[in-house]
Amino acid sequence: MTSAADDSGPRARRPDRRRARTRRTIIASALGLFNERGVQKATIDDIAAAAGVSPGAVYFHFQSKEGLYLAVIDEALAVNTEAMTAVDRSLPPLERVLEAGQAYMRFALEHPEYFRMVALRVLDPQTDPSMADVEARVAARVEALVSTVERDLAEAVADGTVRAVPTEDAMRFLWGAWNGVTALGFRPDRLRLTPDEVRRALTLGQSLMEAALRVPETDPEHSS
Repeated sequence: MTSAADDSGPRARRPDRRRARTRRTIIASALGLFNERGVQKATIDDIAAAAGVSPGAVYFHFQSKEGLYLAVIDEALAVNTEAMTAVDRSLPPLERVLEAGQAYMRFALEHPEYFRMVALRVLDPQTDPSMADVEARVAARVEALVSTVERDLAEAVADGTVRAVPTEDAMRFLWGAWNGVTALGFRPDRLRLTPDEVRRALTLGQSLMEAALRVPETDPEHSS
């Protein structure tokens, strides 16, 4: 027989579900306002109003604006990581690199609000010293994702599929190209690209890069 004091039943779980929904609503509202106004200009009061909760509720769940910012970034990075790690690891190394580029493009086009938080924070630099730790953690997470792709590129060089290029420099170019072309879709002027234009430009760029990197089968370097 269940005791009246037993707090593990459905009734006890309802507050947990409500708290989870409230937390989710606050994060979604913060994401929207951070993208719309910038992190520094979006206040806790603004976010609370957009979420339909009190400012106290925001502090209850996140303790501070930095904590809320980190929660938003964590969610954006989780979506980014899921997209990038979905690449089939059974593919040859060069194909994994190319597929990572496609996965990153899909992440950016399907989740532009997350892409902006992850890749375009330079447009909204955080000058508040209290944000420095958050920014360092974000950079470390992104660096880990990029390093995975760079290791695949190095493996492609090692197996003779790709020319003997400095993989660190090549990866910097690839990462810059992926972000740079996609960022054109966020311009506020007539130079702004549509999602289809971003997709076409990146796909063409990938093809050109593959042609430049891949060692032809008739090349002596291919069998070295």
